[in-house]
Amino acid sequence: MHMRLRGGGEVVDLTGDGGVLKEILVEGSGDELPQNNDDVCVHYEGTLQSDGSKFDSSRDRNTPFTFKLGQGKVIKGWDKGVATMKRGEKAVFTIRSDYGYGAEGSGDKIPGNATLIFEVELLRWNEREITNDGGVYLKPLDKKGTGWRHPDRHDEVIVKYEGRYEGQPFTVSNDFEMIKLGSPSSPLPPGVERAICKEMKKGSNALITCRSDYAFGEHGVPGKVPPNADVIYEVELKDWNAIHDVAKDGGIIVKCLGQLDTYGPLCDDASKVTLHVEGKVLEDGKVFLGPAEKCITVGDGEMPEGFERGLEKIKKGQNAIITLSPNYAYGEAGNEDMGVPANATVQYVVNVNEVTPTYQLQLKDKLAAAEKRKEQGNVFFKSEDLEKALNKYDKAFKLVQYEQGEGDEAEAVKNLKSTCHTNKAAVLEKQGKLDECIAECTKSLDIKPTNVKALFRRGKAYCTQNRLEDATKDLKQALTVDPENKAAKQQLLLDQKDKKVFGKMFAKPGALATEKPASAPKKEEPAKEEEKIEELGEDTRIK
Repeated sequence: MHMRLRGGGEVVDLTGDGGVLKEILVEGSGDELPQNNDDVCVHYEGTLQSDGSKFDSSRDRNTPFTFKLGQGKVIKGWDKGVATMKRGEKAVFTIRSDYGYGAEGSGDKIPGNATLIFEVELLRWNEREITNDGGVYLKPLDKKGTGWRHPDRHDEVIVKYEGRYEGQPFTVSNDFEMIKLGSPSSPLPPGVERAICKEMKKGSNALITCRSDYAFGEHGVPGKVPPNADVIYEVELKDWNAIHDVAKDGGIIVKCLGQLDTYGPLCDDASKVTLHVEGKVLEDGKVFLGPAEKCITVGDGEMPEGFERGLEKIKKGQNAIITLSPNYAYGEAGNEDMGVPANATVQYVVNVNEVTPTYQLQLKDKLAAAEKRKEQGNVFFKSEDLEKALNKYDKAFKLVQYEQGEGDEAEAVKNLKSTCHTNKAAVLEKQGKLDECIAECTKSLDIKPTNVKALFRRGKAYCTQNRLEDATKDLKQALTVDPENKAAKQQLLLDQKDKKVFGKMFAKPGALATEKPASAPKKEEPAKEEEKIEELGEDTRIK
């Protein structure tokens, strides 16, 4: 049944008995309607037909109302009416009491047998909130996609999209396009990019609603989208290239081409990898390596450091591009034999064919690999390349982190773990990170309480921080384990000398109240270079 009420709009009898009448105020977009069991989100205002008094309003609370459609969670008139609405539609429903609150009414504001007038706006349904402020919502469509991963915010995505304002397209992609997320040249507004990264999987499609501040803001799109306008994008994500800034300084960039549909192990440190590789100088495209098949152990140093670190982001069966700045490739010298000039940025195209991951290695092989990385770290330490030293000590520790072993292997595991912590402490001490240095020494001593190097280094760090009681305790313990340790003896003498100076300073009457704060006594170094064996002896250098 159809009639005209209010402002002359067409009124539809939804129930056939006059129980629920609907008048559309603002047309919605698209053809889709919410279905039973969908989570619908609306704004509404309710008034009594009898006197026009308002009894409830979500707009007054500035909080939309969400309910599950068709499950009896609201009055019958709502279930009937909202099921006929499109996204963005605004309508008025006149609901007779038998489709409302019946003869009993509801509370003090709705009397029995009352006919109710509801103005309802359907905001969305089955949508996931992307931001915490209601600025971006995503609704999955018919293509669910594969896997569980989502793109990261600086990846390259391959997408097809259509942007709409008030139901009308204002931008449409040319089929699938490659877009660098986060780039100034990206045609996608920030809210759409955030939704893709948070919820979309390979092969999925979705409808993304963006409030103006997550779209084009106060500027809009001239001639297409007015200022401060909300927009909707329909997006299909075909695939993406994951981009990794491995060293966090732009020196090792890995682009993994596409996402695998099946599981593939990563080329983790110490794994054995068979790969196809071609290397070229980026500036002129000159090929200096391959194309060739190679078998390498990741982290053993058979290839440039940056290449091996980059491999750790690539899975079996994956194609990738690794781009290295000179300091992670062939450096200032280049490689004349290979035809790589000085200070050259190089690029490798890689296909990983086979991977024997680290977790499949026997303990003896893990111990050997960890020992090798520890020695590599020592070389970096002695050449003052502290970050690379720290990286190698970390890798050595991780290879045996969860291992226990039996017999001789158990002792070897314990010694290696303890030594890695102590050597990391040596790096951190040189970097002036004394709290972190102390923490690493403590971890070492938790594993091996008699580690003289850890006791000495922690005691020295305590002394530098003027924690003299703690320093004395550690240095005395080191001498209990090794009474002939010259460096520990010398540091202990300095520590005791400092304690006397501080004791006299604080014992002087009125010193704290009348004099400027005294600076800490200048430390005498027990030895200038700890790693020099001839000055300090075996127990205080890195191992």
